[in-house]
Amino acid sequence: MKRILTVMMMAVEMAAFAATPTISNVKAQQRYPWNGLVDIDYTITGDTTGLNLSFSVRDGQNDKTYTPATFLAQPSAAEGTHRVTWSPKGDGLNIISTNIVVTVLLTRTVVPPAQNGEYLVIDLSGGPTATSYPVSSLDSVPSGGWTTEYKTTKLVLRKLTGGTFDMGGSVSTTITQPFYIGVFEVTQKQYELVTGSNPCSATSYGKGDDYPVHNVSYNDIRGSSNGAGWPASSAVDGDSFLGKIQARTGLALDLPTEAQWEYACRAGTTTTYSYGNSADGRYMWYVDNSSSTSHTVGTKLPNPWGLYDMHGNVWEWTLDWWQLSLTGGNDPKGATSGSARVRRGGSWSHDAGSCASSYRGIYIGPSCRGYDYGFRLCCSAGL
Repeated sequence: MKRILTVMMMAVEMAAFAATPTISNVKAQQRYPWNGLVDIDYTITGDTTGLNLSFSVRDGQNDKTYTPATFLAQPSAAEGTHRVTWSPKGDGLNIISTNIVVTVLLTRTVVPPAQNGEYLVIDLSGGPTATSYPVSSLDSVPSGGWTTEYKTTKLVLRKLTGGTFDMGGSVSTTITQPFYIGVFEVTQKQYELVTGSNPCSATSYGKGDDYPVHNVSYNDIRGSSNGAGWPASSAVDGDSFLGKIQARTGLALDLPTEAQWEYACRAGTTTTYSYGNSADGRYMWYVDNSSSTSHTVGTKLPNPWGLYDMHGNVWEWTLDWWQLSLTGGNDPKGATSGSARVRRGGSWSHDAGSCASSYRGIYIGPSCRGYDYGFRLCCSAGL
């Protein structure tokens, strides 16, 4: 078999949650003579009880990510220094590249606490130096409504059950598992409490603790290394927004897929918007009523499932690679590769048509930051 990899680079990955062991001294080298086998060395420090070991291979030259599955022996997740031998040929791969990064990961299969609650509440008040964020549940909206604390020092997600809908208005799509999704877009205070910084300056288009965070890229949210691997891998970079909030909650928080986003936005409706077929400023901030700026989250009427600003205010990043044709079926993850990620929902700077339930944002790369690019969180319900 001809030489598979011309250069094998080293990658070191910290486990992506609090109070867990670390992986270091990661090295990967194809065997000589070139027989297609790759030796991966790594060192684990700390107790790995309850953790899962996995590997990720990023081919930067061809913009692809692989998850190795075929090894000559079972990889060890015990403390100490180990070598495992991967067979790309066994995985049906014949990689020829000069830019390969191998990453070793420790992950935990997480079932969110209080998974039967209608709402999941994350207390961020400990800020960026906290080792953990308390997670609780609510069976209903508080008697006083969603007060400012749920838009600043707390973050709330609502549980949605699965169902079938026509994505884009015509592509039959089924969400087979329940999931939680943010009641509001992530705000500037919430982003600052997680990361320690606010990307929105005093001259930004809407500045305030309970305004949606903007000027954030897909890479800021998930990371440009492991975080670039979706859909081959759901891993995120430890220093990204998601890496930090996952570490402090133990929850598999992420962006929604494009299918999850539209399912949540439509809320069982088939009309242009979740409230009807005509633009209505009572439900969304868009170019006709925004005065050229974003606004405090949750000041417009919610959709039928109690989710705010699904139409307008700021664009929301989703997980998927952008492709012209939508992928339907069960729990679609979109294209396997690409150069741009999908944004949904429109914004304060766009017309009403861009805020429609089915509208998909124009072709924007994952490193781009925009004055109206934001996001909301999603999380498996663990059932």
